[in-house]
Amino acid sequence: MRVLVVPEVYRADAGACGTLRDAATWVRAWLDRDPTLHVYWLLPPRGEAGYDPEDVLADRRRVTLLEARTLGGVEDREVLTDCGYSTAQLAVLRDEIFAEGAYLDAVVDQLRGGRFALYEWLLDHVEQWAASVRPFDVIANVHDLQVPFKYRYCSHRNDFQMVHEMCAAAFADGRWFTAGVDRRQFRERATEFLDSGAVEDALEDAVTTGSPIRVGRFEESYAAEPRTIHLAGSLWDKKNADRLLAIGERLHEEFGIETALTSMESIPDCYRGPEWVRAFPNADRGTYERILREGDLTVCASEYETMARTWFEQAASGQVLVARDEPWVRECVPDGYRLLADLDGLADRAAWAVENWAAAVAANRRLVDHVRETRSPDAVGGRTYADLRRRVESKRDAYESDAGPEREAVAAALDEAEEPVSLDALVERTVAFTDDGRPVTANPDVARTDVRYALRSLGYADTGDPGTPTFAPVGDV
Repeated sequence: MRVLVVPEVYRADAGACGTLRDAATWVRAWLDRDPTLHVYWLLPPRGEAGYDPEDVLADRRRVTLLEARTLGGVEDREVLTDCGYSTAQLAVLRDEIFAEGAYLDAVVDQLRGGRFALYEWLLDHVEQWAASVRPFDVIANVHDLQVPFKYRYCSHRNDFQMVHEMCAAAFADGRWFTAGVDRRQFRERATEFLDSGAVEDALEDAVTTGSPIRVGRFEESYAAEPRTIHLAGSLWDKKNADRLLAIGERLHEEFGIETALTSMESIPDCYRGPEWVRAFPNADRGTYERILREGDLTVCASEYETMARTWFEQAASGQVLVARDEPWVRECVPDGYRLLADLDGLADRAAWAVENWAAAVAANRRLVDHVRETRSPDAVGGRTYADLRRRVESKRDAYESDAGPEREAVAAALDEAEEPVSLDALVERTVAFTDDGRPVTANPDVARTDVRYALRSLGYADTGDPGTPTFAPVGDV
């Protein structure tokens, strides 16, 4: 199986993008499960995006990193982060996949605006009309669905983008929703302009993936009593930083608790000024993890997130999480979690947690157990891999039930081939087993896709090597 992964890279430092980190976690889980898998990444050049090959497992034999400048380039990333595919990106797919004689079973596409061009480009490099089954599936990877209460903060979005994003997702070959709350918003909003039957059909086989957290990376240890509240992450409007600092001030006045602020961005002087605040602007991962070990408590006041990661890393580090009671939060915490409150009640709930520290710690332990179970890399990787595998196996079964004469020619050619056999070499060997003495793919009714599925139906699998695919009996891979 060969899969192309295209994550949205929304920061100049790609390694800091949760979307890329999530996808890298899936890929690791897929590779661990399936020795026949090859993964292609389509990413901005490393020199522009600040990541290393090992960040995306591209130091492994069965992973190929394709680098190309994005539409608009780095300087326009904030506006064009998800808008589509550049000529350079499409060209690298042609040159590094199809020109090598390789293929794609699936594309996991997170770019909201480019799916039309991508699909046309991919179709132009396969014999779609000859193929017995669809040559590839394009899966819309829906992360942070742009609905009205989100894009009101955004200078370059309105309902135009929402409608097009939902249509592009609805009519893709598959859908992965990072968050259940976005899946529900899709159902609610898309039916305003699409037939409800079409929306339900789109959701029938959709996968809610979740966002993986490797809880075991963090040391869950708790202080005997809280001394530091750790407020981490960006200071975007939706995060309600003013409210958070007010909570920090109250906890300092009532309990002597200090505030530690960490952010990958700059921190305004108004937040850094109070004597009870230690601020760490432009914090690197090492600084963040040091404060994870030092902090005891955290508060989340964000209006919305897509399966947020930072607060739950903090919780897994033994920082008791007090969170705003919103649908996206309830999706991430166990039923009956005691440390939720509306925005106006967060300060009181944080004070309650300090005064009832043993109960607050017990609640946080239960939260961490829940995250460990539902958001483990193995669980998220398993959900996504199962969908990929289901797609390939259903096509194999469909092909096998109505296979053409090329299957017999492929079987005969395999009997005389040395294993593993390259896909190109096998096609050439079929000349000895066709009526006209030409390769099976010279027949206008036979595509290379059919040869691939003939091999699969005969018990062969791709070895997962880079370049031109080679196939061997399943038990030998």
